[in-house]
Amino acid sequence: MAVIRVATLALLSASLVFAQSCPQVHVFGARETTAPPGYGTSQSVVQSIVNAYPGATSEAIVYPACGGQSSCGDVSYADSVIQGVEAVQAAVDGFNSKCPNTFLVLVGYSQGGQIFDDAYCGGGDSNEGLAANQYNLTPASLAAIKAAIFMGDPRHIPGLSFNVGTCEASGFAPRPTGFQCPYASNIQSYCDSSDPYCCNGNNAATHQGYATEYGSVALAFVQSKLNAAISGSGGSSSSSSSSSKSTTISSSSSSSSSKSTSTTSSPASGATSAHWGQCGGIGWTGPTICATGYTCQCSNAYYCQCL
Repeated sequence: MAVIRVATLALLSASLVFAQSCPQVHVFGARETTAPPGYGTSQSVVQSIVNAYPGATSEAIVYPACGGQSSCGDVSYADSVIQGVEAVQAAVDGFNSKCPNTFLVLVGYSQGGQIFDDAYCGGGDSNEGLAANQYNLTPASLAAIKAAIFMGDPRHIPGLSFNVGTCEASGFAPRPTGFQCPYASNIQSYCDSSDPYCCNGNNAATHQGYATEYGSVALAFVQSKLNAAISGSGGSSSSSSSSSKSTTISSSSSSSSSKSTSTTSSPASGATSAHWGQCGGIGWTGPTICATGYTCQCSNAYYCQCL
């Protein structure tokens, strides 16, 4: 009996140590095509989120990130995407099974955005030969994901509620017309009109600039989602922006719409938000007035920007 008690205590002790080792927040990052192993251009956004939550951890999805180039092993783009979605499923489900109470964030750049889009929103990827029922995340994992950032996602189509940027066309591997993601309120997807990959432009430099252009916007959005989740779980947020200001959203319809709607708000101590800057949304505590020449418009209840 004494041996059994000692063994039981040892197992309980090991379980307690493991539970304590699970972070409150864990961020997954996925790199763009041909970027070397690691986070690629998503790294600065991943790091900003980790820095905002003491004890937060992160990991990069391990997949080819290739488009047929010899530099990444001659793996075709389609095979790379399929392997990437499989890797997302394995990494996210694996982490969630070990740390079921950890809040998860996805940050993907270009092809990295595509594999997160496919894994999180589901629906398959006929462009790359991925069936709708392949590598689905578990319900527990889906519930643990509180925010997802897609930058330059080739699956972009116009009219989705989580789109941010100037693109009004489709990327080179678009979602089907009428597609809706079940977790749209947790996503922001950045794409500008001059991008040749997520849109139909001809400026490759635009495609590489989203982490710089929208980095602070992405962090603010992720914080709004994480802070709400942390507050709802009874925890305390490490973010200094714990107070919220009210923003009135006016819309021509009470139902969800993919079209932008205007916001009206009271001046906030003279501070203004620049062009493309955030100016409102649930959890936003920054300026709600836009610089001269721009108006505050909402793409969804969580994000408004100066346009």
